[in-house]
Amino acid sequence: MVFAHRPLEQDEAGPGAWRVIGPDAPAPLRGMVARGLAPLPPRDLLVALYQIWVSNDPDLAPVSAKTIEGLPMQILGGALDDVTLPGAVLDLLGRRLPRNAEVLERVVRHRRVDDETLSSIARVCPETVCDVISDNQERWLRHPKIVEALYQNPHCRMSVIHRMLELAVRENVDVRLPNMDEIRQALLEGSTVDESRDAVFKQVTGGAVAQHHEKTIDRLRDAAAHEELDLDRVIEDSAGEADLDRLLAQAASDDLMLPLEAEGEAEAAPAAADKAQLAAAAAAAAATGDGRFVMMSKLKPMEKIRLALLGTTYDRFVLIRDSNKAVSMSAIKSPKVNDQEVIAYAANRTLARDIIGYISKRREWTKLYQVTMNLTLNPKTPMASAMGFLTRLYPHDVKKVAFSKNIPSALATAARRKLEQRK
Repeated sequence: MVFAHRPLEQDEAGPGAWRVIGPDAPAPLRGMVARGLAPLPPRDLLVALYQIWVSNDPDLAPVSAKTIEGLPMQILGGALDDVTLPGAVLDLLGRRLPRNAEVLERVVRHRRVDDETLSSIARVCPETVCDVISDNQERWLRHPKIVEALYQNPHCRMSVIHRMLELAVRENVDVRLPNMDEIRQALLEGSTVDESRDAVFKQVTGGAVAQHHEKTIDRLRDAAAHEELDLDRVIEDSAGEADLDRLLAQAASDDLMLPLEAEGEAEAAPAAADKAQLAAAAAAAAATGDGRFVMMSKLKPMEKIRLALLGTTYDRFVLIRDSNKAVSMSAIKSPKVNDQEVIAYAANRTLARDIIGYISKRREWTKLYQVTMNLTLNPKTPMASAMGFLTRLYPHDVKKVAFSKNIPSALATAARRKLEQRK
């Protein structure tokens, strides 16, 4: 949810701005306003530029947006000093100047700033602005989307968001992060705030995570006035992921060929294979020279839980195998998990049963045929789910299930019956 932009009414815009952008204003004058050439006071200029931008005029709206980005601080500051500056204009400033800490600090402190504007800015703003937003405790307790946004902003210090989450849980605030259950569990287990570790988390969220965040910022900045935004769906750059794709594919292939565990060894056997896969991941990291695996291994549970949402495909590949359930479940719950990952994870017999069970319940994933097939052949899939998936398989794949030695005998028997019925 983002701020709902609409054209301002005459009384909101004010007489000075309305004179140059109202329905009776001549077209050439609107063109001058869009280019910042009209002799207007700072407040009226910003309002007029907003009114042109929100109109979605194909010729002038992009021009007015660029004009706002190029305005000197003297004009921006003059407009922000005006207590009558509409909240819609404040939101536009937050969108178009997401890297300008000086402007953003003035915006978030303005008396007319909207809650949705604060949420949008919190998602992308620099560290100093994150601190300012977090200090307004009354505001974010009332509007927990601000907490959610700061949590997903890698610029927000770990100690800051940790304190906010502690208070939110204590006050029973309805924070709707995908991994909120796991966060609560980590807090109950005694996770404590440690400002000295902020630098550690900042280091691990550099590189690819920071690059992805830059795309998120650009996505917000470049959005049109009435465009629906889903910043969680900004696609990750696939550059440099070739080795990881190969590792995921190999993991899926190897997992399906592992023998079924003996009775009473269901959890012990995967642990050894899990260590082998993590060792392979560590070797891959060492080969690239980035040492990312080593950095991740030094993180505390609350830090890993957050990285599971912020991190890359590689980060999730490692964290989903973490021995801490809260960490591994956070990885599979990340909005960034893509179809290729799910296909590989569905086939992976070394993952915890909770992970496979979670995948089995996500209808948007089980609509993918390869996910359904892999889950059916995975002995950790809940029996009821596996039986349901069996009915959706093609005959040649039912045959694979019927003669598989890596699944419960009841499922194999059901597959053989299905084959006999088709004869």
